[in-house]
Amino acid sequence: MAKDVQDYLEKGMYGAPQIKPDEKRKYLGTFRERIYLSMTLAEMSKANNLAYFKEELTKNPNHQVLINAALAPHLQNTYMVASQKANCSFKIVDTENQAQPEAIGLVYAGEEAVDIDPISVTEKYDHQPDALNVEETKVPDRPPKKKGWLGQLFK
Repeated sequence: MAKDVQDYLEKGMYGAPQIKPDEKRKYLGTFRERIYLSMTLAEMSKANNLAYFKEELTKNPNHQVLINAALAPHLQNTYMVASQKANCSFKIVDTENQAQPEAIGLVYAGEEAVDIDPISVTEKYDHQPDALNVEETKVPDRPPKKKGWLGQLFK
């Protein structure tokens, strides 16, 4: 009886105990064994990595894409559009202290463990020649400049 009361009090004060909280923090809220592909913030701006991401979406369909909220908005949009075209759900994850270039920027993960090794895009696809059409999957450097309404009025 005293043990139950102690557990109840600790849960109330500190919250429910979590399994592998550091791993979940690193991989945007999921476990490492559920991941098919991961990219750092720096890797996400390379066009060939976008092509590899699209290839992974077609090889392993119907899973979830987790995107770091610290990523530049135009890159977030690029990967969200790629996810939508592949009929994949996505979620923007806001984590603390995840703005460094070597921090995880994107995770493609399932609901159950798959234990794929390696998961990093550079380790997984680095040995392949650039046979993919990189021009088709170009990542924009910045969002296109929009015209104001006066600019649209006086074309």
